[in-house]
Amino acid sequence: MRALVLLFLVFSVESAPAEEKCSYGWTPFGVQCYKFFSKSVDWITAEKNCQSVDANLASVRNKVEYNFLLSLAPSGTRAWIGGHDGEVDGQWLWSDGSQFDFTNWCSGEPNNYIGKPENCLEMNKGNNGCWNDVPCSFPMSYICAKPLKS
Repeated sequence: MRALVLLFLVFSVESAPAEEKCSYGWTPFGVQCYKFFSKSVDWITAEKNCQSVDANLASVRNKVEYNFLLSLAPSGTRAWIGGHDGEVDGQWLWSDGSQFDFTNWCSGEPNNYIGKPENCLEMNKGNNGCWNDVPCSFPMSYICAKPLKS
């Protein structure tokens, strides 16, 4: 009987729904929880706001994950995600330290438009959902991501 109870407890913990592994208001996808914030702020404020809730601006590992991010934001919304090339121009990194090995740049991007530094990455849902490099001081909404609770 004791083994059966133990087995039930182990099964119950392991099979907890993903929704329970995210804080209220966050949406599970894969091994992360995500949340869209509509308040317009600059990129660094968005990253700091994410860090204040144990998260980072969202990074993107593949097209499926990116389509999920697009679904979180209202139609036509421009939003910060975690990409930046503030360390070395043209060398894009994710703020959470993950590999920058998937891209979805709009045609001609990234481009440092008219020679002005554009070191932060926006997902531009209104423009075929592709990415654009933008000055980090531009205010827009943002999406945070953090690991599922264990």
